[in-house]
Amino acid sequence: MSSQLTMNQQHCPIGKTLILCMGLSLGVVQAQQTLPLDGTWRFQLDASNSGVDQKWFNKQLDDTVQLPGTTDENKKGEKTNDRPDDKLSRVWRWIGPAWYQREVTIPESWQGKRITIFLERTKNTRVWINDQFAGVGDSLSAPHVHDLTDLLKPGKQTITLLIDNAKLPPVGPSHAVDERTQTNWNGVVGKMELRASDPVWIDDLQVFPNAAKKEARVRVVVGNRTGSEAKGTISLSCNSYNVDKPAAFKTQRVDVVASDKETVVEFTYKPGEEVPLWDEFNPALLKLDLVLDAKGGAGAFEDKASVSFGMRDFTQERNRFKINGKGVVLRGRIDCANYPLTGYAPMSKEEWRRMYSILKDWGLNHVRFHSWCPPKAAFEAADELGLYLLAELPNKRSAFKSPDDKNAAVHNIDHLKVDSKEDLYDYAMREATSMFRHFGNHPSYVMFTLGNETGRGPAMYELTDHLRQINPRPLYALGTNNRHWDPELAEGDQFWIIKSVKKHSRLMRGSTNCYDDIMASIEDLPPGTLDDLSASIEGVEVPLIGHETGQFQVYPRYEEIEKFKGVLEARNYQIFRDRIKDAGMLDQADDFVRASGALAAICYREDIELSLRTPGVGGFQLLDIMDFPGQGTALVGMLDVFMDSKGIIEPELWRQFCSETVPLVRMKQHVWTSDEPFIARAQVAHYGPRDMENAKLTWTLTDTKGQVHAKGSLTPTTLPQGEVSEVDMFGVSLKDIPTPQRLDLTLEIEGTDSRNSYPIWVYAPEVDTNAPEDVMVSRSFEAPETQNHLAKGGKVLLLPKLDELPHSVPPAFQTDFWSPMFTKGALKSGITPPPGTMGILCDPKTPALADFPTEFHSNWQWWHLVKNARPIILDGTPKDYRPVVQVIDNLARSHKLGLIAETKVGKGRMLVCSIDLPGLQDRPEARQLLHSLLNYMKSSDFSPAAELDTELLKKLLP
Repeated sequence: MSSQLTMNQQHCPIGKTLILCMGLSLGVVQAQQTLPLDGTWRFQLDASNSGVDQKWFNKQLDDTVQLPGTTDENKKGEKTNDRPDDKLSRVWRWIGPAWYQREVTIPESWQGKRITIFLERTKNTRVWINDQFAGVGDSLSAPHVHDLTDLLKPGKQTITLLIDNAKLPPVGPSHAVDERTQTNWNGVVGKMELRASDPVWIDDLQVFPNAAKKEARVRVVVGNRTGSEAKGTISLSCNSYNVDKPAAFKTQRVDVVASDKETVVEFTYKPGEEVPLWDEFNPALLKLDLVLDAKGGAGAFEDKASVSFGMRDFTQERNRFKINGKGVVLRGRIDCANYPLTGYAPMSKEEWRRMYSILKDWGLNHVRFHSWCPPKAAFEAADELGLYLLAELPNKRSAFKSPDDKNAAVHNIDHLKVDSKEDLYDYAMREATSMFRHFGNHPSYVMFTLGNETGRGPAMYELTDHLRQINPRPLYALGTNNRHWDPELAEGDQFWIIKSVKKHSRLMRGSTNCYDDIMASIEDLPPGTLDDLSASIEGVEVPLIGHETGQFQVYPRYEEIEKFKGVLEARNYQIFRDRIKDAGMLDQADDFVRASGALAAICYREDIELSLRTPGVGGFQLLDIMDFPGQGTALVGMLDVFMDSKGIIEPELWRQFCSETVPLVRMKQHVWTSDEPFIARAQVAHYGPRDMENAKLTWTLTDTKGQVHAKGSLTPTTLPQGEVSEVDMFGVSLKDIPTPQRLDLTLEIEGTDSRNSYPIWVYAPEVDTNAPEDVMVSRSFEAPETQNHLAKGGKVLLLPKLDELPHSVPPAFQTDFWSPMFTKGALKSGITPPPGTMGILCDPKTPALADFPTEFHSNWQWWHLVKNARPIILDGTPKDYRPVVQVIDNLARSHKLGLIAETKVGKGRMLVCSIDLPGLQDRPEARQLLHSLLNYMKSSDFSPAAELDTELLKKLLP
């Protein structure tokens, strides 16, 4: 195995080559003496980058900070007044070198010991002991561990750190440190300490489990800096924990001869047939305790180390993921390092357990860390709670283009050269090796890629092949959404995370943006539940995972502004609040949150079920269950960025369609007429821990008052684990259902918590759409007959031709995709911008909709209506004017938009509907809406309070 597993060769700033021992993996606990380094450090910013030349390590720095911590947290650097609307605002900003210094007293008992400094997470570092240079570090993903044995002697010593967050390594994370998330901090976070051990010690400990055989290959690296041979034994014991009944397993002894600076000892450990296996349902953990006893010419030596691991096999079998031979579908989210209170990821296991517990409450079992690797605490918590993690190399977009696409700004390991000393390949190798050394033992670490939206080339294949050899525990792929501009599965990839498998083919998700020139089912297909992703995954022989699934915006909750009490402030939220205040709609902000959130939840549900309805799909990665207030301000979550619920949907309801076992109804449509036979098909996506035998499915059809109109049960069947099972067809006559109304079809597995409900709307096959005698239906406001009718005090239902509406926006059903950046980016690129709207808002009890069953938000019965409409821009109306059916605009425009609005016109009264109801009379919901509007207009309730200016109406209406 490569020596890079145990040490790194790095270039120091003055041209010398140093060896930095990276220290025992974070998954391992050593019996070492430690000296904590947290507390007050002297500090100085180095704006001119002259500190090295001026030997600041020899002077006493003139300021102080607290470590662990960052310059932002210590309020050092420039205090900003920036007010961008596309991201959060950094309160204190420092980009560049900063110096940290303190004295320590090394105890006499450390004489002759091996001494290292451990910095759990930091940026580019240089270290001095007194006036002696000690080493450099540039890992963004793993701890910096420097061997200081030859420099630290008993007594008072000075440690100086130079940390430079402007000098990123050859490859820097696109989400973990860049200005989109404002987390390019300077400092040290997590654990920081000096460590002392005997000069013959356990330097590394890696466990490679084989769950099928219930054994593990153990690889121990013994370090020896005495200069003479040492002989002895390694004693091993093993205990299970995180289980109902912890148990001890057999002990083992292995002889060791440490004749060199580094000695590798490998052996197989077989705990026995009773050893528990690790998975999401039973995250059983094993703790190996090792004791090294050795003697040699330099004396007797002892060291102890412990490592936690899980007996698990996470494998790929054709297009399926398997955990210990059982089928897995990954229900995931993407962590883009959004932590606005600190600017960096939590370093405590307790906080990660809190966050992961929330994810499990929402039915998720997987997290992809987008272009970064989380700290030890994240892996430990995932191990204990049973989550599957994908941690990637950091990567950044560069000026280098892929040779395949001159417009694709991607990094490519084969083409990007950093400088004459080191290229990206070398850095990526060192970074990945460090990640595996520190985190590879964790059973939750099941997948790895080289980064996000990368290019492709021979060096990337070579790198991945080498990493696979030294660490076979995770599954590998070259990149995430790799070569998305011209997708093709890379040879050797064990899974594929992609937006679509071929150029212009079906998306691996239901959502769409203005740059997608291919069909997306939620926006482009009439609503029903027959669609799935089978066409998207056909012919692909590795598991396919939907890339960045969802991205449905929710209107911002301005009450969250006060929660940003850390290093980032929500000045972007303040800008949006000012815009809507200027537009006269601030009083509607909470309603906008509720309505846009309800629609977003509906769209997320459909996107998730698209995957679950598909046999053989590998899973999905939501972007996101929580907000991403950087990169355009993408408020796309059911949770806010602090992982607090927005109150849109309860996790219990979300788990009905996002969990390990989900009953599914396949039906051609959500809208029915009472003369149609309702026919549906029952399926179950079952990825629980075992087969479900004699599963009995029942269904009920219930109205909004709880009255059951029909029910039934299906023949009991066995639901195989890891499959989407066809259960049976069922149906019911709708002829006796009172119309119009919404019903809920609920399918559940008797005796379990697995249930799922679907809304359907039942309308009469025919309704009266003839206008009452005193109501004129017109297509033109300016037509003389319309004006004459109004002048005489008449009533007009205006149904303007959509292509003649001069001030309107395009139609859409789904909420705006990702963030307003797509609207801005499209305009800048000369591309037709997306509609940018976020669903309707109405009062279900308004008389105009009395005969049209609806909630206050968009739902599937509105799909054909809003897709054949043009929301009218009503910005010139009085600020307190509200349309009957309003459309919520995105944050970039904040227009007041209306689909249905009313006004007095002189003596007359007019109701305007910018839905193409005349062209939709083959649709029962359109006939019903027209019927409801006409009934309203002939009633005494039709009495508009507002009178809009006639000149404004002429401007808005054809």
